[in-house]
Amino acid sequence: MESNHNINNDQMQTSTAPQPVAVTKTPIFKKWWFWVIIGVVIIGIGAGAGTAGSDNSGDHGSGSATPSGNPSTLGDYDVVISSCRLAEDYAGAPIIIVTYEFTNNNDEPTAFWLAISADAYQNGIGLNTCYVVDDSANYSSDNQMKEIKKGATISVEVAYTLNDTATPVEIEVSEIFSLNDKKITKTFTID
Repeated sequence: MESNHNINNDQMQTSTAPQPVAVTKTPIFKKWWFWVIIGVVIIGIGAGAGTAGSDNSGDHGSGSATPSGNPSTLGDYDVVISSCRLAEDYAGAPIIIVTYEFTNNNDEPTAFWLAISADAYQNGIGLNTCYVVDDSANYSSDNQMKEIKKGATISVEVAYTLNDTATPVEIEVSEIFSLNDKKITKTFTID
């Protein structure tokens, strides 16, 4: 018996399912906009480095220096390296207590120790910060941690252990979180 189901090639339908298309992604570094962004960043860094510098606005005072009167601006803060005095730590070792006038110009309350790096050197060697001072020194480190609001000014004392009592002490102050290397310096001679 012959089947009446003859299928003609014209009647035969072929299903053509869509073939998956391979998508090749171009690496990000081959895109034009990537290089534009890199160029802008490099130009910005170069411009910032070109204006960075050291501000030696502090005067060279003696151990009983008076405030210089002109605060130097470090980012959102004004700082004056005001004065210093000699004292002793708890073990009788010589220390220098430096007084800073710190003004917050930032919208957020800020403390001196969170915003400012204040370092001391003798002969280019950094001095350690001293925390335990003899009672007769009338030293108060409390203001280092007090937050002050925008526009407020506070006197801050920082004590450093001296390497000797004859070599001048150079103070360097800079902003902790900054893209430039601006510094305020002042040298105290020890009397």
